[in-house]
Amino acid sequence: MPDPDRVVILNDFASAEGGAGYLATRLADGVAARGVPVTFITGDDPMGAALPGVTRLGLGGAGLLASSAARAAVKGLRNREVLAQMRGWIAAHDTPGTIYHLHNWSNILSPAIFDALAPVADRCVIHAHDFFLACPNGAFLDYPRTAICRRVPLSLGCVTTNCDKRAYSHKLWRVMRNGVLATTLRPHLKSASFVLIHEAMRPWLAQSLPGARFTAIRNPVTPFGPLAPAPEAQRGIAHIGQVQRLKGVYELAEAGERLGQQIEFFGSGEDLDDLRRRYPSHLWHGHTDRAVIGQRLQRMRAVVVASQSPEPFCMAGFESIATGLPLVLSDAILAAPELRDSGAALTFPAADTDALTETLRRVLADDAMVATMAAAARRSGPALSHGLSDWVDAHLALYATLTQPDPLPAQIGRVPAHA
Repeated sequence: MPDPDRVVILNDFASAEGGAGYLATRLADGVAARGVPVTFITGDDPMGAALPGVTRLGLGGAGLLASSAARAAVKGLRNREVLAQMRGWIAAHDTPGTIYHLHNWSNILSPAIFDALAPVADRCVIHAHDFFLACPNGAFLDYPRTAICRRVPLSLGCVTTNCDKRAYSHKLWRVMRNGVLATTLRPHLKSASFVLIHEAMRPWLAQSLPGARFTAIRNPVTPFGPLAPAPEAQRGIAHIGQVQRLKGVYELAEAGERLGQQIEFFGSGEDLDDLRRRYPSHLWHGHTDRAVIGQRLQRMRAVVVASQSPEPFCMAGFESIATGLPLVLSDAILAAPELRDSGAALTFPAADTDALTETLRRVLADDAMVATMAAAARRSGPALSHGLSDWVDAHLALYATLTQPDPLPAQIGRVPAHA
């Protein structure tokens, strides 16, 4: 099947630090390396060195938190500047062989981006990095109660429940945004293609996107560095990722404190300063270069991912196992069962500090168990997901179906859990 004329990748932000930004950038680079022209459009201003074969375009917007409350409330529902600019760009540059691939949209681009893409919906790929396409707060998490939310999105039970991490007024605004989303997106559900970063996302999104065509393409997994040679001989415990309550960092910090075990936290986030004050005995590295993380992991016994929400993929977990390290993770993470079944991971009930403490106690005390888990990580890690090259190829295969008269069933790129 022929390659697209061009792939237009869209994302709220140009920065590659967040998960979606990192993957959008890697995809742009990988597609361009295959000889396909790429235009990378972001809601803010373009940044960083231009990639060969990639044209960068910024729409000049700012994140909602950088605007006044009134301005953010209006633009977050429907950013008219984004709508006008994208309609103009499509009218000037579109061809029958151009593919549009939308990544994160819930900040700057807003639901208006779906209106702009409506004329080319049959050549659109919408990437579900999270649950904002269905859940108003994007996480299926009841923040005040620290519990997974199983209410039907936008049902009476959903609307009347204060599940927001800030205030109920924010929740009601998010409900309004999802209402706008429904009117702009749902008319095109059967035309666009939706990429899931893990097959387990399907039932969570399908209830709000009836008739949508889903394709599971797991995120690419790259080890942080060389395989850790003997985790059972080490004492370090690491957390890798955002430092915010949603990630279970308070429970992990408290568990380490109870055990007299220093935890090394790699990552920045809104709760970093508070945690530094509360738990000064831990190491708070902040945002850390990936190569440095790889070096530090050589001295680790295990990595902990304590997320409280049904996190779709758990990139840090997969990458840690690929580095040959045992993993401790919460059972809220959608991939937890298969990671546990690989033999390289232990699970504990999400948001349960006592259970996490006891699980870490086992990991610290049992060298033989850790050695067995590390061996399983070395054995199973490479088979759990795509490498970068295969991941790019899976997207190109999906794109090719969208310029053909009879698209293939939405199974391209899926990696079985038992692979």
